[in-house]
Amino acid sequence: MIIDIHNHLTVKHSPFYLPAEEYLKVMDELGVDKTVILGKDYGFLGDRQNSNLPDAETAQFVRAHPDRFIGFSAAHPDRSERENLERIERAVNDYGMKGIKLNPASGFYPNDQRLYSVYAKCSSLQIPVMVHMGIKPPSEGNRMKYCHPLYLDDIAVDFPELTIIIAHSGYPWVEDTIIVSLYTQTLVADISTLNQLEEVMGCEVVVPTLKRLTASLGASRVVFGSDGIFNLEALISAVRNAPFLSDADKERIFWKNATEILKL
Repeated sequence: MIIDIHNHLTVKHSPFYLPAEEYLKVMDELGVDKTVILGKDYGFLGDRQNSNLPDAETAQFVRAHPDRFIGFSAAHPDRSERENLERIERAVNDYGMKGIKLNPASGFYPNDQRLYSVYAKCSSLQIPVMVHMGIKPPSEGNRMKYCHPLYLDDIAVDFPELTIIIAHSGYPWVEDTIIVSLYTQTLVADISTLNQLEEVMGCEVVVPTLKRLTASLGASRVVFGSDGIFNLEALISAVRNAPFLSDADKERIFWKNATEILKL
């Protein structure tokens, strides 16, 4: 069994929009049972670029195949506290979504006090928060300085019951991801997109990152994510063939951890 905890849906008006059938075709070929479709709110930057994803579009996509897709909402400090909280309540109660996604590269640090009510709400609803960390997103206007794992330390301390998923393992700051995560059980890392960095950097990224994370945090703190169906095959192969992972470790990474985080 495999659960992809990190995937995306492009807004319908985008030329890069893919229907559910395209996802399902690749998922079926590679043995992926469920995929999380993440929310997108890039704040005023996304408003200008017309790239923010309404929850209604995510919900419609998920409803077509509810046994295969899981929806996440989003939040952004450019929105008022009321807007963010109402969106989360509606996402969970009306759309059945299982978490939210934050994209700090669009102009905020994760420990921004304007988001504290969001963290409190997610903690009370017992849903996870995934935070884009490390890798700079390719779209125009994003800034990498907001994406250092250090800024998650405040959230982990101030909201000790909140599960935080560190997207992309915080790469290239994997050691910082580990150090921030050491003294709490609520921070977990996903391995999404790391295979693409291998192509760009000309060196191994996925397996060394997996080895460092599992050696220090354990397999129970690592989750499988792709960031796109085009990454699935390489990342699945990397986990399956990692010689330092036991079969139990692979089960944890591929699906057991996600099942617990998402309360499936």
